[in-house]
Amino acid sequence: MKIGDKIRDVEDGDCYFEGIVSEIVKGEVTKYILTKIIWSGEEDKDDKRLKTEISPEWWYIESLE
Repeated sequence: MKIGDKIRDVEDGDCYFEGIVSEIVKGEVTKYILTKIIWSGEEDKDDKRLKTEISPEWWYIESLE
């Protein structure tokens, strides 16, 4: 993965965050701009973290590209 890639930060099958990679350290995504939040299959469009830079929070990162 590289800066600018679209990713999914996955908790489980129906809960995850999507974003754009903004920082990589030693080959690992360490920061990304949060663009979408899905909780139990439903999109949360009101979360204050949207459009901010966050660190990965869940079990694994997968590429969306």
